[in-house]
Amino acid sequence: RALLCCCVPALSFHCWLSIEKEVSGGLCVGMGHGSAWVGLVLLLAATGLPHAQADGHFLYATMNWERVSSDSYDVMFTIRSSWMRSYEGWPSLLNLSAPILLRGFKTPTLTVMGDNLNATSTFVDFRMEDMRQSSEPYGDWMEGVTTFTQSFPGPGKYTAEFTGCCVAGRPGEVDWNIGSSVEIMDDEMGFAPRLLVLPEVYVAPGGHFTVPAINPDGTPSAAQYRWSIPIERPGVIGYSPAAGFSVAADTGIVAVAGNVQHGTYHVYVEVAVLHFDGEGCESGCVSDSVSSVWLMVVVFSPAYAPAISPLGGMQFQTTPDQVYEFRTGFPVQVVVHVERSHVGSDLIIRHMSALPDSLMPTFNATSGELMLRWDKPCVGHAVEGVFCFMAMELPHALNASVQACLRLHILEDQGPVFAREVAFMDAEEGASLEWMMGRERAFAVMVTDAAVMDRVASLELASNTSLPMGAVLEPAVLEGNTGHRVFRWMPLMTAGGGTYQLCFTAADTPGVTYEQCRLGARTSMMCVSIRVTACKYAVRPQESMNDVAALFNTDWVQLWALNPAINSPDSEVGFNRNLNAKGAVVNTGHMYAVGSGDYVAAVAYKFGTTVKHLVNLNAQLAAMPEDAPLQEGSHLCVIPRSCLRD
Repeated sequence: RALLCCCVPALSFHCWLSIEKEVSGGLCVGMGHGSAWVGLVLLLAATGLPHAQADGHFLYATMNWERVSSDSYDVMFTIRSSWMRSYEGWPSLLNLSAPILLRGFKTPTLTVMGDNLNATSTFVDFRMEDMRQSSEPYGDWMEGVTTFTQSFPGPGKYTAEFTGCCVAGRPGEVDWNIGSSVEIMDDEMGFAPRLLVLPEVYVAPGGHFTVPAINPDGTPSAAQYRWSIPIERPGVIGYSPAAGFSVAADTGIVAVAGNVQHGTYHVYVEVAVLHFDGEGCESGCVSDSVSSVWLMVVVFSPAYAPAISPLGGMQFQTTPDQVYEFRTGFPVQVVVHVERSHVGSDLIIRHMSALPDSLMPTFNATSGELMLRWDKPCVGHAVEGVFCFMAMELPHALNASVQACLRLHILEDQGPVFAREVAFMDAEEGASLEWMMGRERAFAVMVTDAAVMDRVASLELASNTSLPMGAVLEPAVLEGNTGHRVFRWMPLMTAGGGTYQLCFTAADTPGVTYEQCRLGARTSMMCVSIRVTACKYAVRPQESMNDVAALFNTDWVQLWALNPAINSPDSEVGFNRNLNAKGAVVNTGHMYAVGSGDYVAAVAYKFGTTVKHLVNLNAQLAAMPEDAPLQEGSHLCVIPRSCLRD
């Protein structure tokens, strides 16, 4: 093993890179057993962008963690760090497929601490893998990923610190320090979110940009987060928050004050997972599961800058960010347009991605069209991802756009979703499912498939549901990914007191259309319960008191006695030359409070009527035996036969 060092004694920082490279046939850089160590000193090149000249080469880092499995207390820490790539020989010496080991003065280290740890765990074998570097001539960064796994003794709260030297943009050997908090609980997998930013964020005074947070494993998560810029960091010497920077706690939008001067700034942001345990945390309490990011922010005011705009008529809000939702089984496509500020200039895109490989971007520098496309994510490919990018124009080095982040939610395809409430066709009657005998009501059930490219294939009455007597279910109207169906019913005279449950099912296009991506159709169900008021009847047009009495097997005198507010029954009840006129609502019987020991036949006997007549007035009794006990305190509609005339 040989060591080749390129040393510049005049510089005040001393950070070395060791490249470990397996070479077939024993050929390698230098001499040794299939590997080579090359010490590199990274120099800051003059790029034309507002980079501060300084000794350090550390640009930014972000750290998060996730529990490895539910049956252990192992936690995997993931650190993404970025460093300046100015050394001239770097592209020819660096093999991005090989891990890189950082060495030298104040070697970057990860230290894990906690009350339950017998000893502090320190990792100094800091290897970066999954390397990538800026490809544009004005980029001066390389980035890599480092993972460490720590075994903890059990549930508890712990901390982790990633430290080292030397910060770009700050002269001298200035340390940097980022931290993460770990909270392990028995009943949760637990994680601190992954944060995504560009190696350098460009923003104008008074501008904004976002620090997106997602589940580390990329699966869709309902987790909520809380962003903050800490005022102080206990134990970190020399820390102070960057003046003029603030972050919205619930959105992660970082605001830059209008009076912030041009230059390079380092902004430290923490993101905590909210938990909702019901113990005073109904609206969410900040947990001890915290990620952090050390940002390099370049504040400048470009005279001109390329403009970023989404296609499809959407509008950006505070930041040029956008959220898109897709479903498995259907193509995913996002198109964003970048418009030049100078005719004839060359457009380039600098990006950072937390997306699956199937969603890698393509950029047409001629048209300025940036596209993310996935032909067909299949079942099991649900993912949550973020793609952050900025646009630059060449040769105008200072023409750089603000950072834009596109958040993609690819969810498992599900059945069509019913609207939470039915749509009443007769709004003047009110949105109530308490209906009345004699009056027709109607509502529509509405359904929408969240996959806009899917089709609602059916909207039917469930197989275990029967229509009430006299009800009508109109044919379903299916249009693309939406559908609706209208139910109409005028409850009959024997429906009073009953509850009628109607269940509807909807299904999307069967999976044979998409070959291996989906099998069968996805279905959903919605149930609606209609309650028909007992002892109340809405008189229909041109019905007389005598007509109504005959419907309920009584006479008009007794019916009139039940409605003392009606003075002239022939004119006030239902007789009206206007066939559309609604008549009065009349009482058709007395409401009887069931007492202890009452049963169906006993109540009928008590009021001199028959069981059949009692059941016709109370539909809820239809399935009950005559000797079945009734619930004490419930109410029945009764018409005593004492006044019935032959």
